Amino acid sequence: MSKHSRVSLRLPPAWTSGLGFSALVIGLGIGSARAVDISGVLPVAADQPQTMALLENATTGAVIYGSGAYAGTYAIQAYLDTGTSSILLSQETASALGVGLATSGGQNVTINDVALGGTDTYFVSNPYNVLTAPYSVNVDTTVGNPPPPVGSFGMPVNSAAMEVSQQPANALTGPIDIMGMPLMEGNVTVFYLAPANNVTNLNNLQETQTWIYKPGTFYNPSALTTNPGIVPTQYQVQMSFASFSQYTTVTPSTAAGPMQDANPFIGPNPITGADPNIPPVTLSYTQATPGGSQTNVATGSFLFDTGAQASFISQAEAAKLGVSVLTDASGNPYLVDAATGQMLANQFVLPLTGAGGASIEAAGFYLDSLTLQTVQGMKITFDGAPVLVENLTLVNPNTGQALTLDGDLGMNFFEPSMTADLSQLNATPFTWMTFDQPNGLLGLSLVPEPSTLVLLAAATAALALSKRRYGMRA
Repeated sequence: MSKHSRVSLRLPPAWTSGLGFSALVIGLGIGSARAVDISGVLPVAADQPQTMALLENATTGAVIYGSGAYAGTYAIQAYLDTGTSSILLSQETASALGVGLATSGGQNVTINDVALGGTDTYFVSNPYNVLTAPYSVNVDTTVGNPPPPVGSFGMPVNSAAMEVSQQPANALTGPIDIMGMPLMEGNVTVFYLAPANNVTNLNNLQETQTWIYKPGTFYNPSALTTNPGIVPTQYQVQMSFASFSQYTTVTPSTAAGPMQDANPFIGPNPITGADPNIPPVTLSYTQATPGGSQTNVATGSFLFDTGAQASFISQAEAAKLGVSVLTDASGNPYLVDAATGQMLANQFVLPLTGAGGASIEAAGFYLDSLTLQTVQGMKITFDGAPVLVENLTLVNPNTGQALTLDGDLGMNFFEPSMTADLSQLNATPFTWMTFDQPNGLLGLSLVPEPSTLVLLAAATAALALSKRRYGMRA
């Protein structure tokens, strides 16, 4: 599954003027109804986790370098994406590094894979060893910083065939390279989210830092910003894993496809129903009715998706909450109250671009709440949670059986987030996040409750960061 999604907003000329800032409010419930209440999450993540990668010849172990105009190039700056089952290279990166494409019977091997808005067809590469290095703004090559030295790359995934885009990059988002689940399978991925709140100006950019560790790596509190090890977290959310390989088609059918691994879900396995005791995501929304109002509740298994800038629920989940999706004469989506037919207040529309370059528009609204159950018994509740309404439907090519995901929990709930009209940005409520793939645990640590002045500085800082990221161009 290659369901990476980015919000393709065009930056207005007056980006730096007339902006309002709000703080996230975090409340800790006391007593039997133990809960963490978080307010202020907005529809679009202002940052997404990345990693640095390089390729080696799978036979000789020699590092793959670019040639010609790309001579000396070896580092791939890529999104670290739990929502993608494989490793995906853009056409531009594959070309620069001379990545070889797999063939069978004299034709290129391809895979038809799940993507935003339907399916995309990708080339399959020859096998390569894929190594990664920790990510921080200090190695962000998009702002002119040097990549990590070759010797700092490790955690190899050996003999990995990758997906390669057949299409040039979307002009607004640029080339998208993705290091998906094969890099995180069997490992613990550590995300230091707090730096994205600490930017003071465009000359002091900070971003989420990432590390990938083997299980059992010791915590190193004396090196939190350079090599922290596996950081202990306050809360953990149990996850299941689902494989989407049955929804892909490799051509020729006798050829080997790309390396794929299962994706994490908060809730039971949505395909097999395995792990039925894992708590699902709980949604609530107060619907207007002819007689007044009623609060509806829905639950579902949500893909935990570090590659998504925005979050969504399916049309079926929205219907349980009393919300319907309609389109106008021009095909633009909008949301209405299913009981009254009235348009929902405060709804928004986001343009989304997938890894393959396809773009769609989706309408969204603010739930009363979205709740995660932790293994500690504490509920983490996001009040006023923004979600899009969009179906991600997978069809088994052999049986024709279709599966529509209940929802996708993206990074706007974990990173600094902003509104669709770019007028407001809020800080992240979390300092650390861990993805413990072997144990199926999402770990979260809250930021200490800061002062209003600190939050204002954090919002201003992350807003500066978002100016240059995620397809936003003046």
